[in-house]
Amino acid sequence: MQILLSTITFVIIFTTLYSYGQVISKKIYANKFEDIFFKILIGYIFIGTLTVISHFFFRINDMFSLLVIIVAIVLFIFFNLKNYKKEFITVLFLILLIGPLLYGYSDHPIDANMYHHPYISYLKSEKIIFGIANIQFRFGHISFLQYVQSALTNDYLHTISFASINIIFYVSFIFFISKKIFYQKKFDYIFLINILICCFLLIKFGRYREYGNDLIPLLVSLYFFIQILEAIDNNKHYRRNLINLALPFCAFIFAHKISYIFSTLMFLMLVDLKKLNFLKEINFRYILVFFIIMFPWLLKNYITTSCFAYPIELSCFPNPLYELFGTANPANASFLTEIWAKGFIDHPDWQNLNLKEYASGFNWVSTWMGGHFIKILEIMAPLFFICLLVFCYLFINKKYFDIKKFPLHNKKKYLYLWFLIFVGLFVWFYKAPIYRYGAFYIISITVLSFVIFINYFFKFRILINLKFFKNLLMISMVFFISKNSLRIYKSDNSFFPKTIYKANKTQFSNPYTEDLKILAASNGLCYYTESICSHEIPSSIKVKKIKNYYLLTK
Repeated sequence: MQILLSTITFVIIFTTLYSYGQVISKKIYANKFEDIFFKILIGYIFIGTLTVISHFFFRINDMFSLLVIIVAIVLFIFFNLKNYKKEFITVLFLILLIGPLLYGYSDHPIDANMYHHPYISYLKSEKIIFGIANIQFRFGHISFLQYVQSALTNDYLHTISFASINIIFYVSFIFFISKKIFYQKKFDYIFLINILICCFLLIKFGRYREYGNDLIPLLVSLYFFIQILEAIDNNKHYRRNLINLALPFCAFIFAHKISYIFSTLMFLMLVDLKKLNFLKEINFRYILVFFIIMFPWLLKNYITTSCFAYPIELSCFPNPLYELFGTANPANASFLTEIWAKGFIDHPDWQNLNLKEYASGFNWVSTWMGGHFIKILEIMAPLFFICLLVFCYLFINKKYFDIKKFPLHNKKKYLYLWFLIFVGLFVWFYKAPIYRYGAFYIISITVLSFVIFINYFFKFRILINLKFFKNLLMISMVFFISKNSLRIYKSDNSFFPKTIYKANKTQFSNPYTEDLKILAASNGLCYYTESICSHEIPSSIKVKKIKNYYLLTK
């Protein structure tokens, strides 16, 4: 029965995302981007933005969830049922086939039951609360994803709905990029970059437990990275469409992962900054979309944390209603995040470190090199290995090439794009050098560097035999299936990831919080509950009420 319900859940959620995306992309974006990944992305952004705005006024309950889903199904029947795309059925089939392979006998990502799912519990049990970050500082920099999850989760669907969105995005992106690869007839650099990215995602991101709040911004950034590269050889109309998407992309990334905000710089490659003609090409509708996404998110941030971009202190402004204190204080949260990212715990004498001095300048680099850097190399090793295989193949088959230096086609643009991504990489390295905060910069600059490197050695005449490269992709797919099959064989977990767990939680007892039910977890994990839950609730916290809104302060 659970298998059937989980299957229905995936069908409903995928159809909901696709339906909104299809209608909006047709009406607003005029189907300028026809691929299914873009449609899923548009549907996702619409639902998330609607949920963020709605949460200012009421909780995201089952009625809200059902309304979002029912409207999507009705739209699908009227606009898509007779003229549905084959890709819809294909991707849905792949999701139903691959989904259980990913989540079966697995766990949720490490942070999910600590604060992702508890935040969804908050969204569904209460409308917006001022200073909610006071009971869990991670609530202050939560992802847009949790709002979409809350909108597509209800008592009538299976709890696998929490996992479904990441899996849908992953499968849709692999389908999008694999389709490009298999339809390619002639070798070019975009084809090679697609191969490298797709193989790496299949090998290294091939387990659901590795999917957290980081996956969707990574996939979306890679998607536009590929689109921008394709725009180099494309017409002005195509480039204009991408330039217009820069602002909505910026808002999207800001609402997901602030450390990725510098990825927006890659859109500068499409404009000639010496001439300001591109400003005339910007469509007002896209600016409006930017504000529709960004303004509610900024307002939500300020209400819950007193910062517009928590925990960046420059974005914080005190208010007379409440203040964040303890770990939730922006200065404390920012410093704590930074020293963990810079690997202070790997220092042999970390107990006696002056942490402020350690985190300043580049004092931390030697310790980081022996800890986080090694982990990053381990994560990136499959991509390095694939690059080595490709280079060896090209060298062995050098009869197809002239081995000499030659100007890279659009060399300046490739180098310019490399530089723009490097800016983000440098800021990531200096402020938050942990892999998941900068995965896009690391992956994209690696593949770009490799393409620039091989172009230094090889001048392509004609290469139409792409069998080696497509076989490389097939091997990666086999590895993906084998990796998950072996994990399932060795796992002692239950088939569905544990999402609801009632033990180790008690009602938080405080005379100031009687009006608001808060649960306290003793083991650090709250899971998904019917009420707000945290394992970091300060004993001195107070709950105030102004009209129908709660405030949490000290």
